[in-house]
Amino acid sequence: MVADSLHKNQSQANDIESWFDGMVANLRYDQTLLENEIIDDNKRKVYDAMISGNQEFMHNFGRQASSAYFITKMIESYLKELIKTQSKPNKLAFELSDSKILVWAEISEDDETMEDGLILAEAKINAEFTKFGFHISSTIVENSDKLEVPNHYKNIAIC
Repeated sequence: MVADSLHKNQSQANDIESWFDGMVANLRYDQTLLENEIIDDNKRKVYDAMISGNQEFMHNFGRQASSAYFITKMIESYLKELIKTQSKPNKLAFELSDSKILVWAEISEDDETMEDGLILAEAKINAEFTKFGFHISSTIVENSDKLEVPNHYKNIAIC
């Protein structure tokens, strides 16, 4: 048991050292690119902000990266949940912001299965992502309502 613990601690120490070695190597590589003015423009902006201590830029950059990550994960999870239902919406569209996804779904008249699936998918996504400050909100209409998808939504092709 003690040998297992020592092996685990040594393995963890190796992982930590390997991670830091890789990080330092990447930073030195980027330093060379930056010094020779051949670094990607976005990376240059980030390094310029870090070097100059531009906290506003760095916090905004982090927020944008966080939003992109979580919104992407939410859409992936939402679509996986919808696949589990036995039917699909006639139309599906999203409006994305920094912290939420608005869903516009058109279903067939009285398609309770699809309506339940949409509501359950929203609930599951909110249960998973609300703790990170992100949420999803759905508008569900029936085809008999004869409502068009609002212009600010982006239609999603349904396979």
